[in-house]
Amino acid sequence: MFLRTAAIAGMLIPALANAQTPQRTLLTGAEVITMEGGWTNPVRLDILIKGDRIAAIAPELKAEGAEVIDLSGLLITPGLVDGHSHMWNAIARGLSDDSAETMDALAEVWTPEASALSVELAAALAVNSGITWVNNWADNVVSPEHADAEVGAMRDSGLGGRFNYGFPHAGSHDKPMDLDDLRDTVSTWEHGPVGLGVALRGPDSSTPEVLQKELSEARGYGLPVSFHMGGSQGAAELHNVQAMSEQGMLGADVQVVHMTSAPAEDLALLAEAGSPLIVAPTTEAAMDFGAPDIGAMREAGLNMGVGVGTSGPEGAADMFTVMRLVAEAADETMGDEAINGATVFDWATRAGALAVQAPDGVGTLVKGGPADLIAISTEGLDETGKLPPDIELTRKAGPENVRFVMIGGEIHKADGALTKVDLEALANEAAEMMNELQEKLGG
Repeated sequence: MFLRTAAIAGMLIPALANAQTPQRTLLTGAEVITMEGGWTNPVRLDILIKGDRIAAIAPELKAEGAEVIDLSGLLITPGLVDGHSHMWNAIARGLSDDSAETMDALAEVWTPEASALSVELAAALAVNSGITWVNNWADNVVSPEHADAEVGAMRDSGLGGRFNYGFPHAGSHDKPMDLDDLRDTVSTWEHGPVGLGVALRGPDSSTPEVLQKELSEARGYGLPVSFHMGGSQGAAELHNVQAMSEQGMLGADVQVVHMTSAPAEDLALLAEAGSPLIVAPTTEAAMDFGAPDIGAMREAGLNMGVGVGTSGPEGAADMFTVMRLVAEAADETMGDEAINGATVFDWATRAGALAVQAPDGVGTLVKGGPADLIAISTEGLDETGKLPPDIELTRKAGPENVRFVMIGGEIHKADGALTKVDLEALANEAAEMMNELQEKLGG
């Protein structure tokens, strides 16, 4: 019998990075929040991993021949689900206040190599923040090569998620995306941890004819779609959700992002149609959209998820900041009726996965489900000793508290360090690539 117990604090990172994942791994010692059916209070459980799935989850499991990893003192939860992320421009993190204009210009000289490196960096930042599944909204598909670059980088990263085939960032609003290449992509798609969807410009940023054509094409392939709508006050005043509702263009397969400035009647139409809403408060703040009206969104009965959007100035795909901002927005708009941390954490895991139609089991820890999980240290987060765990996770924790990440049964972070990626070297490579692009733009 082969049995090795490794305390997480004493793990050798290089060894983990180079070792083959054992056929079976037993995680012991931690308290576990399974999120099965919604928030669950922490319970001491063992988790047996076989391949990329959870083989068993119960107290005091015995598993002869398994590698045993002791996570005592940590809190295991499902991996976080990023419902909306612009991965293609991660290497441009930290741009100045005129970043929107700068990105518009850079998008025209963007290369497939830049897209691949950006997705690689975005994936590493996501894993570091405890994200194990990401809805990649690819809004700079300049060519088929750009699309292939993003897909390849997502697959190589080991991160689960969806590639949403999009349009050129600098393209014309009255011209459809490359529907021929979308068709070819569908016909040759290799099924696996990375799924396929479609990123639309949506009614706020394209003509009705283009929207109808692209949406019909996507639905013809059975693909989910996602688009921005109702973020700014000007966009909200268009009431495009009403037109889409009247034309039967909404539904569970249509994921809407922002609606920050939308009135209650528009939110109600989304809920009635079953279209989920994803809020991205860090991006919404950067775009001067204002904080999401969580109270109105809750009252409408919307299926909710949360997303990083575009990486902030510090360049972190930080879902903990996203959760905190959502909770604070609820405080502002709901007062004494504000949602608790359990609801926010649900939107970042189980409910968020359902909202974006992620594969079964994503965002929960259940027997037979995907082995996508994180272990968090809550040490020092609560000086009073009175905070419940949902408040610690959504109001106090950060990426630095994520000590262990497993995706598809493989270890991607241990003892607080990434095991498969040199993040510092990757960041340096990203800076060099950005310099090249800016020189190209200047020339």
